[in-house]
Amino acid sequence: MRTRLPALLGAVLLGVVAGCSGPDLTRAHFPRTTVTAAPGDGGQGEVPTGPITDPAVSAAALRTVDPCALLGGDTAGVLGEAGTPEPGDWGVCTVEVRDAGGKPVGLRLDLGESLVLADRATGGIEGLPLVENEVDEGSCFVTAVTSRDPSLGITVQVDYEAGDPCAAGYSVLRQVLAGLRGDPGTYPPEPGSLLGVDPCATVTDDVLAEVLPGEVRKRPMGLHQCRFAGHRPSAVVWFRTGYPPDADAGTPVDLGGGVRAVRQRGQTDTVECDISWQHRSSGEGPEGENVTASFTFASEEGSVDDACARALAVARDVVRRLPSS
Repeated sequence: MRTRLPALLGAVLLGVVAGCSGPDLTRAHFPRTTVTAAPGDGGQGEVPTGPITDPAVSAAALRTVDPCALLGGDTAGVLGEAGTPEPGDWGVCTVEVRDAGGKPVGLRLDLGESLVLADRATGGIEGLPLVENEVDEGSCFVTAVTSRDPSLGITVQVDYEAGDPCAAGYSVLRQVLAGLRGDPGTYPPEPGSLLGVDPCATVTDDVLAEVLPGEVRKRPMGLHQCRFAGHRPSAVVWFRTGYPPDADAGTPVDLGGGVRAVRQRGQTDTVECDISWQHRSSGEGPEGENVTASFTFASEEGSVDDACARALAVARDVVRRLPSS
């Protein structure tokens, strides 16, 4: 359910932007730039093995941090001339940088990366395990592991054809961690917002036992999404910003307390049902904070009607536990 800007697509888009004004720097021949990771507690050292207890990188602290406040200024500026950071969903920000040769560097910061394989850490960064994944010569994901179980991390994605993307990501990530341990900027507090709510705490044990018999594991999928998994089926609760669900694209359902939602069959090959609704509007246009409660069978062992009934039970439980909007 989550999306990521593909590394290669990001590089292509940055090249297009570069070609829209001034000389065509994408065709100029500058020497390949190397951004050197600073010495010390870096990726060349041993992997930190102790418990991760730093409150600055806890999920509760990271939920309210504005990633664009972290990525702006001197953070992205370590690579060259930084543009204006552009916010994505909560916890995500992108920015374009021009290195000393005028070549583009695309950066994407995600404060709640869940696709983290902590056991593949090869070094450390500011006391945290470091995982690097070089997709190709021009793209790299550099992650500081902030939790081993569940797996979470802070990731800088770099698209950099003219230099070393992993070294560039390392340099930026060090700056990000320093900012988090200082005085990071946060999103403006809004009454009734879901921003600081732990999605894994929004479904009661009684309802989980009803829809997922047997042992249930609660796994964060980023900072604002949680997966509740039984033996095979699973339920997901997801908070996000954007436009409200399209009432014409599904069936209206009543969640109680005056809350109306839209029920839709999932778009995957599995047996899935989604219940979505807007929790609160931004006050400026139709966009706002939205919630989706989903239920998925792992195979054809269940029906769509059954999945929708269980998703509805989860949604009605979640509504009762959310802050008043």
